[in-house]
Amino acid sequence: MDFGLFSNGQRYNEIARDTYREDMDEVILADELGMKEAWISEHGTFVSFHAPDQMPSADLFICKAAALTKTIRLGPGIRPLPFFHPMQVATDCAVCDHLTDGRYMAGFGLGLGGAATEPRGKLPGPPREMAYEAIDLILKAWTSPEPFDWNGKFWQGKQWKIIPKPFTKPRMDVGMACSKSDSTLEITAARGFLPLFSWHQKSADLAKMIRTYLDAPAGDVKPSRRRLRMSRFVYVAETVEQARRDLRDCDVGSAKFNRLNEFIPPGGTKDDLTMERLMDEGLFFCGDPDSVTRQIRQFYDELGGFGTLLLVCGKDWGTWEQRQRSWRMFMRDVAPRLADLDGASPAGPAKS
Repeated sequence: MDFGLFSNGQRYNEIARDTYREDMDEVILADELGMKEAWISEHGTFVSFHAPDQMPSADLFICKAAALTKTIRLGPGIRPLPFFHPMQVATDCAVCDHLTDGRYMAGFGLGLGGAATEPRGKLPGPPREMAYEAIDLILKAWTSPEPFDWNGKFWQGKQWKIIPKPFTKPRMDVGMACSKSDSTLEITAARGFLPLFSWHQKSADLAKMIRTYLDAPAGDVKPSRRRLRMSRFVYVAETVEQARRDLRDCDVGSAKFNRLNEFIPPGGTKDDLTMERLMDEGLFFCGDPDSVTRQIRQFYDELGGFGTLLLVCGKDWGTWEQRQRSWRMFMRDVAPRLADLDGASPAGPAKS
């Protein structure tokens, strides 16, 4: 199993620079510790809420992060395709691929909510249809050796080309935000993309989505469990009691994340979505090295196996000192005990 980050910003700073610096420090530490990749959430103009320190342009952050790190691969998680011209997205990705010396991964999706909202305005068509056409147009722009004509439903043009072409041949890897939509999972399989799954979904739902992806018709790259990117918040401390004490008063943003509603207890409200409840529900993996190892292996078995675990970050859950200590303990005391998980075989008992 490989490890990486899903930087899903939620810090509530009044100055964006402060949040971006904290996010950057986390990526630099992940690179130092040997994590393989980092996906940076993009919450920009076209969302239904705004905070002063949102990350509206992940690609800009990624190019700076590449200059401050050595080996970690970086990608936006994700670029909301219906709101940008596909040729501009194709160009931006290719430039980032060059500026990162081939460590860039593109990231595609519909965007938060996947539909028109009042801040977004009216779209010229269904967001999902627009995203799928944009994907085909971007792939064409990356790989076509000659200028080409495009006569799609949403975009049309003649003699189109981009400069530069991607540094990575024939193209960089692409992560696709996968929801419960079968069509998105199917296009992820058909185009050979990396499936990116959200951190707030229950294991039973994820297992069904994975099966849809694995059973979908494939293109040049066969769908496999090794390509699955699963996200969870992970926090390691010396004892379970210390982990719970460190995180007890953390703000999980329950007022904003309606996707956490399924974790509200019967007769309860959003106020019941505390850090402790989400740990008890198994959504967050927190405790000492032994308990965190068991939780991850159980999660792995519930899904049938996967290749990469992305640690959720970009949030003020615990102090920076506590988060550093947690990650160092994770990579030293937990990650080696998960080395036998190859993305396909069952987890079995925890390794000592």
